[in-house]
Amino acid sequence: MRTAELREKYLSFFEGKGHLRLPSFSLIPEDDPSILFTSAGMAPLKPYFLGARPVFGGKEWRRVTTCQKCLRVGDIENVGRTGRHNTFFEMLGNFSFGDYFKKEAITWAWEFLTEHLKLEPDRLWVTVFEDDDEAYAIWRDLVGVPEERIGRFGEDENYWPGGAITHGPNGPSGPCSEIFYDRGPGFGTPDETGPNTGSGDRFVEIWNLVFTQYDRQGPIPGPGILKPLPQKNIDTGMGLYRVAAILQGVEDFYRTDTFFPLIERVALWSGRPYEGKSSVSHRVIADHVRAVVAALSDGATFSNTGRGYVVRRLLRRALRHGYLLGLKDPFLHRLAPVVAELLGDFYPEMRENLPAVEKQIRLEEERFLETLEGGVRRLEELLSGLKPGEALPGEEAFRLYDTYGFPLDLTVEIAAERGFGVDTEGFEEAMRLQQERSRAAMAFEREIFKRGAQVLEEIQKERGGTEFVGYTDLEAEAEVLALLAGDQSLLEAGPGTEVQVVLDRTPFYAEGGGQIGDFGFLEWPGGRARVETTRKTEGGIFLHKARVEEGTLRVGQRVRAVVDPRRRDTERNHTATHLLHAALRAVLGPHVRQAGSLVAPDRLRFDFTHPEPLSLEELERVERLVNRWIMADLPVRWTYKPLEEAKKEGAMALFGEKYGEVVRVVEVAEASKELCGGTHVRRTGEIGAFFIAREEAVSAGVRRVEALTGEGALDFVQGMRRRLHRLAEALGTGEAALEERISRLKEELKAKEKEAALLKARLARAELKGEVEEKGGLRYTVQTLSGLDASALRQAADDLVAQGVDVVLLFSEGNAVLKLSKKALERGLEAGSLMRRLTERAGGRGGGKGALAQGGGLLPERAKEALLEAL
Repeated sequence: MRTAELREKYLSFFEGKGHLRLPSFSLIPEDDPSILFTSAGMAPLKPYFLGARPVFGGKEWRRVTTCQKCLRVGDIENVGRTGRHNTFFEMLGNFSFGDYFKKEAITWAWEFLTEHLKLEPDRLWVTVFEDDDEAYAIWRDLVGVPEERIGRFGEDENYWPGGAITHGPNGPSGPCSEIFYDRGPGFGTPDETGPNTGSGDRFVEIWNLVFTQYDRQGPIPGPGILKPLPQKNIDTGMGLYRVAAILQGVEDFYRTDTFFPLIERVALWSGRPYEGKSSVSHRVIADHVRAVVAALSDGATFSNTGRGYVVRRLLRRALRHGYLLGLKDPFLHRLAPVVAELLGDFYPEMRENLPAVEKQIRLEEERFLETLEGGVRRLEELLSGLKPGEALPGEEAFRLYDTYGFPLDLTVEIAAERGFGVDTEGFEEAMRLQQERSRAAMAFEREIFKRGAQVLEEIQKERGGTEFVGYTDLEAEAEVLALLAGDQSLLEAGPGTEVQVVLDRTPFYAEGGGQIGDFGFLEWPGGRARVETTRKTEGGIFLHKARVEEGTLRVGQRVRAVVDPRRRDTERNHTATHLLHAALRAVLGPHVRQAGSLVAPDRLRFDFTHPEPLSLEELERVERLVNRWIMADLPVRWTYKPLEEAKKEGAMALFGEKYGEVVRVVEVAEASKELCGGTHVRRTGEIGAFFIAREEAVSAGVRRVEALTGEGALDFVQGMRRRLHRLAEALGTGEAALEERISRLKEELKAKEKEAALLKARLARAELKGEVEEKGGLRYTVQTLSGLDASALRQAADDLVAQGVDVVLLFSEGNAVLKLSKKALERGLEAGSLMRRLTERAGGRGGGKGALAQGGGLLPERAKEALLEAL
């Protein structure tokens, strides 16, 4: 049975049991900052397990089934080394939110496995939590599993979360029951208790049923109290790939139809068959490229932090294993279409976003391979300083790993080829010390709004969040509810005091959605405070960071809150940001997604996913489209509606934002519709004008546009005109003839550079010392000259060949030139092959053919040794 058929059979089965089939949620969690990626089938459904009404498409569903994309890297070091671990996987699940419970979950799982998949009942073993007599009885009495094939285990094995009773965390928890498939004695030997024991991979866990029925309370660590939940839930997960391997009769999921086509291509390209030690690298590549394609297709990008760091680490790990197989050029991007073909029927975003994903992967590969080459050079330098029998210190091996991303196994392999060992224990110790430093640094993190938490909690309970009136008004009368300074609550604040002011209502917009917090003034009879910025707590209480300038501000005082009028400029930039987003998608394609933004009075900044720089034509098309929408004076409207309804209508959810059940939808007629809590103009004509100031890279696969509107756009254009005028004056020509003047100057400069190159070549000839030796009937010389670029170095080599030298190898300023005479060519020497031999021994990179080859970064002494061996 093919994997796709198994996936469909499962979902159809549970649809037949009254479940709503939902498409897979994105790998990037929408409303869960606690995780970087969706790591379990139940993760996107957390709110419904905690009691939220499970409404989908306007209807309440208490039963749901999904095939969820998941990504985990917690055991990444085991990926490839076993047939059980992988990072990107698909989890089949059926869920109940306060509906059915243990009996249905258990009997339906058994029915599906034995009647629909035709697995032999005698090969199925189950485990339950040691105190869960109810589940044990259902398996034994209703299903008919013999007692000898039912195992009881403690909280570490059969409770969710693992060990929660003793170690926490507090919150929803419950016992679980696992189903194992016995693959037979050829895969290992169990002891008398069956699953979770014995050796080998004989028993494969294929299904986990979690019975969420308790609220764990009490000290952590310590024996917790398990209070029954008012709503009992079912959370189950069947491992798609593990069951597919069983049904397809292969030893592990890497040989199933969704993995093996990737492995076959890697074996073909590398010339290394899928067997023995090399098979680890084949498996790592197949697993990781699937994960990278899936993550990028869902909007992730490569970066040095957070989610992007995980994706970058996966790609680099796959690339390093390709290097071990002899794949020294970018190749992972060539596997991306294979992944899209294998999974695109069920996950169409992989096909839709394939062109952008391929480009992102290719760019990242090229960057890392350059880094990897640098690591090889550094390793060669370190090894050249060792004496025979010595080992490379562990600290140096770790520095290679930390600086160049150079894997320990590659360091060990290269060192062994040169006859050296590596202090792997020292490497592990250096790794441990770095992890300890990282944990210590993380301990210093603090919650943003920790100060005055008790006061804010009391206000939240009594009055709820701050009433925001700033969508329509820039001024409002308000009452001071609290004054916070440091970790203290004040009753009053005199001149010079900096406080966080809490008002019952406010026109000040609190920082969020990329828009900066408002600034302005608080005024009262005899007093005034300058508001520097505004933020808000998760509970919706606005905090006005203010400094009292006159008088005394007191709790309970009535004040006049006045937002600085530059807020109108911020509104222009925020609406323009929405138009820019829409224009980028229209010009570049639907793969464009927001990856960050800044909306301020003086400018807007927009980060978005796109694999390459925008051409001048593309920038002009984006700019023209936005200005057309502005000139059309389109109405800007906002409404409130349920989140699911807004998404169904096509409203775009923005990067990093959390949304409630009811959302604000900002719509620019005929142009844009987004979920947004920010402030906006009433009609696009208020924006005035829009100009892009710059476009640049933020990281691999992420571009940034900075733009200006209104008065800022006018200032930008006038400034450019002034600079153009000054440049024309400096070059002694009119603005209309500026391009022609610059073109002539470039030609003159090129001629001068040519003259300089010839002069350098003459100097080089004067510097040549005539140190010519002979070997095998060929005259050769290896020399290092000073101050020559590649062109001058070639000229010097030509001169020496003309003087009767057969093999010339010259170095200068990091460049290398290898030149052969006709006699050397007739003897069978070839410059390109020779240069490859030199770089293998002396590091660096190079290439060529026939009589000439060039390179860079070679170590001269080692290159000379390699050359003499070749002659």
